[in-house]
Amino acid sequence: MAAVNFTLLSLLVFCILSLQLNPCLCLIAQTVMLPIKAQAISSGSIPKPPNKLSFHHNVSLTVSLTVGSPPQNVTMVLDTGSELSWLHCKRTPTTPTTFDPTRSKSYSPVPCTSPICRTRTRDFTLPVSCDSKGLCHAILSYADASSIEGSLAADTFRVDGSDLPGMVFGCMDAGSSTNLDEDSKTTGLIGMNRGSLSFVTQMGFRKFSYCISGRDSTGVLLFGANDFSVAPTLELHAFGSNLDPFTLF
Repeated sequence: MAAVNFTLLSLLVFCILSLQLNPCLCLIAQTVMLPIKAQAISSGSIPKPPNKLSFHHNVSLTVSLTVGSPPQNVTMVLDTGSELSWLHCKRTPTTPTTFDPTRSKSYSPVPCTSPICRTRTRDFTLPVSCDSKGLCHAILSYADASSIEGSLAADTFRVDGSDLPGMVFGCMDAGSSTNLDEDSKTTGLIGMNRGSLSFVTQMGFRKFSYCISGRDSTGVLLFGANDFSVAPTLELHAFGSNLDPFTLF
């Protein structure tokens, strides 16, 4: 699984990211906040894949939220370079933390007849295929040579007290990983690039930011515009607003 590369600073660091988004798909609070945690990764647990450049990283940022009805707790790796969010839906010895779609009354698999299944997006330059059950089948590959595959689905994500019904994600049941230690501690990945299926795009926010602390490896993920003038001592790092045709931050 591709993790986001960060060096933890002694000061709080805010990265302010602007998105060009589709119209809002849901109505929620103007600003939504999630706790975020920096998780250290042992460099020795990351082998160099054959015929690939080394992918160096030793920290991943994770957020915890709930999915489904009744809600199930999940922990997801924050990835600003990915579009589709996904969850492990099949329990294995290397992925003990999973989302069980059979326990969720609001879970809805995406059929091949859905426009979502036929639309080209930033993650899917070619339309996804159909599986034997007539569902959208997705295969994703990452820079660290890992891959994941499964079916597209929709369910209710709960973020900061707000229910987000019909959020599209991947319910994954197979794949290969270059970091089994990280996979054993997380349930999936939350995609935060500018693609139409990314988590922040589906939420309908034009901006998001995050803050991490080098002191205790904790922080916050903020969806929506924020007034940082209340904390003038923070070091702010803004990314360019005119990033087309680039897809990540």
